[in-house]
Amino acid sequence: SSGINAEYGGSQMYEVTNMQPKCMLPVANTPLIWYPIQFLIRHNFKETYVVVRRSAREVVEKYLTVQLEREAVRMSVEYVVVEDDSEMGTADSLRLIAPKTKSNLLVISGDLITRVSLSELANVHRANDAALTALVAPWYTPPSPDGRKKRNKKDDRDFMGLDPSDNRILFLSNEKDLEDEITFRKGQLSVFPHMRVYTTLRDCHLYIVSRTAVQTLLNKTDIAMLRCEFLPLLVRKQIKQIANSEQFTDLYSILPNDEESSGEQFAALCRPEEVGCYVHITDEFTVRVNQLHNYIKYNRAVAELMPDMMPAYTPPKTVTSFEDGVFGVHQQTQICKQSRVSEEVVIDAKCSIKRSYIGDGVKIGPHTKIADCVIMAGVTIESNVTLANCVICLGAVIRSKSSLKDCRVCDGFEVRGGSEYTDETLIGDEDNMMSFNIDNSHNSSSGDENVMR
Repeated sequence: SSGINAEYGGSQMYEVTNMQPKCMLPVANTPLIWYPIQFLIRHNFKETYVVVRRSAREVVEKYLTVQLEREAVRMSVEYVVVEDDSEMGTADSLRLIAPKTKSNLLVISGDLITRVSLSELANVHRANDAALTALVAPWYTPPSPDGRKKRNKKDDRDFMGLDPSDNRILFLSNEKDLEDEITFRKGQLSVFPHMRVYTTLRDCHLYIVSRTAVQTLLNKTDIAMLRCEFLPLLVRKQIKQIANSEQFTDLYSILPNDEESSGEQFAALCRPEEVGCYVHITDEFTVRVNQLHNYIKYNRAVAELMPDMMPAYTPPKTVTSFEDGVFGVHQQTQICKQSRVSEEVVIDAKCSIKRSYIGDGVKIGPHTKIADCVIMAGVTIESNVTLANCVICLGAVIRSKSSLKDCRVCDGFEVRGGSEYTDETLIGDEDNMMSFNIDNSHNSSSGDENVMR
């Protein structure tokens, strides 16, 4: 059985998820939810469960129904609905799916895009009789213009300790959850004397969870998060004899306080073959679209490296003039091959579009230059506008002669004519956002738009 967790709105991407579910964000002009669905189709799954918020249920179901029919794929999708005001975590979501399954459960994050073969992960899981097997991958970093790759300092690193002999997980924590030092118990080190700690690998939130581990989760109702609470719990404490019992005993609570004898008893109780959490390290293209600073580059990477994983692309038709209700691109406009532009657009004459992704219902006036941008559905861009490395969200309006670089324009926001912005987040209604400080002093135009820093 498989489950896709698509319920979360994207707390690290609030600028672009204010009016649409995160799972419907376009990546290379394809809603994000399609990529985990396509992953399951590729591995011959015939049914899956999708966990969604109630407000997102209709739009997600409508899209998947149409797209599966268009692709002539027979897959049963059952939607598990979570209330919008619920504070359920990922482990809570898994509990909603668990009673519906009777075998191992494949859990996929709704923001995962990967080329990995599931058979590789399954082989690791079976070979080790694992309680949980996780997919991990190096951070994807596209080469800079000088050809070198450099990690973005905004990325939160995972600290992952693995047994070098079999990639058993011995330690796992996120950088922001750690203090200045990492400590390990002497007893644990007596059992696993060799550990290799990685900071270059990322937990991809793709797991195979055994039925035994699922039952443990059902018993531990105080655990809310799969990645932050349940997985570390298994890494630290899960022993088959205890996991199979009705109560999950804290291993350290049954050991004496004496350090030496504690280490000996830990070694006796926690034999290496009883520890059931492993990883499969893949070098296949794998990203999670969960941080805004990576959003544009992931659009470009997916378009370049995974064209066969996306729905068939039909470019817009070329026209010589526009009439009411006619979609197309003027013959005097240039669109590079690396761009993906919806069929239902109106793009006037003498525009230049490079490495950009433009959604349905977008209207672009003449003499406009767009490079390395994501333009979502319903956006209006007037004449003589310059956009570089920007995300323009649903229904936004960019008036004539505006120039934006490295900006995020939120849903429905109107940029006044002649404005110039660099590295700004422009919001239309601050009451609909989380609590931010609004600073108008940095607005270079004469208008009074809200600028979020």
